[in-house]
Amino acid sequence: MQQDGLFGLPEPAPAPAAGAGSDTGARPGGRGRLRTTSGFELAESLPVASVQLIGVLPHLDRPFEYAVPASLADAGPGMRVKVRFSGREHDGIVLARTDAPTTDRPLAPLLRLVSDDQVISPAMLRVCRDVADRCGGTVGDVLRLALPPRHARAEKADRAAAEAEAEAATVESEAEASADSKAGAEAGEAGAGEAAAEAAAPALLEHYAGLTALLARAGSPEGPVPRAAIVLEPAHSWNEVCAEAIAALPAGCGALVIAPDLRDVQRLSRVLDAHGIAHEVLSSADGPEKRYRAFRRILRGASRVVIGNRSAAFAPVQDLALAICIDPADDLLVEPRAPYPHLRTILQCRSAEERCALLLLSHSLGVEVDALAQSGYLHLLPPQAAPLAAVRPRIVAMDEYLREREGPSGRSRIPREAMRVIRQGIARGPVLVQVPRSGYVPAVACTFCGTRCICPQCSAPLSLHGRSGVLQCTVCGRREDAYRCPECSRSQVRALVIGSTRTAEELRRAFPAAPFRVAGGAQGGVEDDDIPDGAIVVATPGAEPAPDGGYAAALLLDADAMLARAAFDADVEAVRRWSNAIALVRPAEAGGEVLIVGTSTLPAIRDLVAHRSRAFLDRVQEDRRALDLPPASRVAEIAGDRTAVRDFLDRVELPDGAQVFGPIELDPAEGRERARSVVRLPLARGRELADALRAGVSLRSAHKAAGSLRVRLDPPDVF
Repeated sequence: MQQDGLFGLPEPAPAPAAGAGSDTGARPGGRGRLRTTSGFELAESLPVASVQLIGVLPHLDRPFEYAVPASLADAGPGMRVKVRFSGREHDGIVLARTDAPTTDRPLAPLLRLVSDDQVISPAMLRVCRDVADRCGGTVGDVLRLALPPRHARAEKADRAAAEAEAEAATVESEAEASADSKAGAEAGEAGAGEAAAEAAAPALLEHYAGLTALLARAGSPEGPVPRAAIVLEPAHSWNEVCAEAIAALPAGCGALVIAPDLRDVQRLSRVLDAHGIAHEVLSSADGPEKRYRAFRRILRGASRVVIGNRSAAFAPVQDLALAICIDPADDLLVEPRAPYPHLRTILQCRSAEERCALLLLSHSLGVEVDALAQSGYLHLLPPQAAPLAAVRPRIVAMDEYLREREGPSGRSRIPREAMRVIRQGIARGPVLVQVPRSGYVPAVACTFCGTRCICPQCSAPLSLHGRSGVLQCTVCGRREDAYRCPECSRSQVRALVIGSTRTAEELRRAFPAAPFRVAGGAQGGVEDDDIPDGAIVVATPGAEPAPDGGYAAALLLDADAMLARAAFDADVEAVRRWSNAIALVRPAEAGGEVLIVGTSTLPAIRDLVAHRSRAFLDRVQEDRRALDLPPASRVAEIAGDRTAVRDFLDRVELPDGAQVFGPIELDPAEGRERARSVVRLPLARGRELADALRAGVSLRSAHKAAGSLRVRLDPPDVF
């Protein structure tokens, strides 16, 4: 079976058949002799296959040539095969079939054709290469992320389902052809329905200037690829925007929507069902069989609308016209496996290779997305002017006036004003109380000197797990009944952070008649439909359930503690989490109210009160540029054994001007020689840094250097 050069390689001329251990002589154009190992018969045409191996060592990340036996003559580009490499079986992808090799060495045969499905297209392979180049990784590692393991039973069941669908489509077409009048009447009804749908224009799409134009150009083969970001109004759900955007696409166009976690995917799936949009859910939580069946349905074009979490980023959607990323600043969208790409990077590569429109949706503008907009890569689509009471709740911060008016209670953790918000809120519906941490009292410190209490055995933080007041280690479980501060030898401690369990206990005493729900941490999640009217929901950021109709009020506690998190992006991340919680509250015209308990003069808190102000974000961008922090620079983290990190830095040839920080030792209490180093380079030379690190990792792999090492580009927790 003759195959063309699907992956950009020139199509060779057919070659005569060759037997076992044959030598067909030199080929035109300086190609090598076709020599093979013995014991098999070659395919009659194009007997050489170029194969990209999956999961091999970094210095072997390149195509290898194999002979094609006659029994595997159907193996074509994009198909998955088994080959022998270095004495072991490996998975590989056939890149091309040629008539002659580029080497004089004997070629080993392909061992087995895993499946006759073309599991990866030429465009998707280019996406994988682009992702590997951007992240300083290998194509084999990216292919391992892109292709789910084959499941034979799922493949067999899907083939049967495809045949049944084809037969049903044939019967349906014959029935329509034999009933022209009925088909005409149905067409008239359908036309009337389309006219009615067109008359009822989607309000959310028209609320954001330029969104309708972006969707009209989605999938167009000509002109620039449309890319945009939208900061949604709190009253607008990103699920509804996604549903209306997908419904507005031309017929036959594919769409891909990525949400941070499975709960968001399930919410989006329910909204799409309500809009009558057929879709496929591709999630890492599914078992191997279910996931592979979904992958095959997408691969053969049975499902053109795909939603999922980060595992769906490489979904082979046919005729992909629109890719949507929900809340792109969420750290759940960072792949924890090598080469650690961010989902935003994957979608950017797909947008470039497949010419699909890119849309980023969020409730707060992230620093990275704002940098892309300032560079001209995408456009920020502003909303149309609307009354604030119709698009957002009433947002108030505990300023000095409110605190002084209350007196001493105004300085407490839950002031009287917060109690008023809860009391009035539960009379209208559920109330959300957001706290930064789960548990009871997850962090304590010495009352006298402020030294944080740590376990003398494993150096992990000590915490209070109940009202008994007993300190217990969060790692090894050691109880400290007679704790003494190692600095001042005093035994009295105070709480640094109050957790969700303790907060719920305090509020339950104040509102004994109200039903309570605690979400996040050890308590797990709470279903959206398990929130009765008048309930008080205490949740950690990201674990908030979303009841129908929204919350009547929200209380954001310990805002200063969230801003004091030990990270360079603590303020931006706090605004993102607060904004997502505010989006769950009803608009002000429906009685929605939000109270932020913190220092009201802090820029991050003032940004929540001010509507669509750029003062906070502009200040953050200016500080990042002044301090040369991402996204103003490209940063890499090298972590692992101390000797391995030092050896890597000695071997790698970094670009001129690269700044190297460290290496420094990490976790000395664990007894292992762990170290970490950070390399920084200006953003314009980021590709040079990725190339240098990839070359260094390949060199280390080729020399079989000892010790463990991990190299990540632009990790979210680097500073």
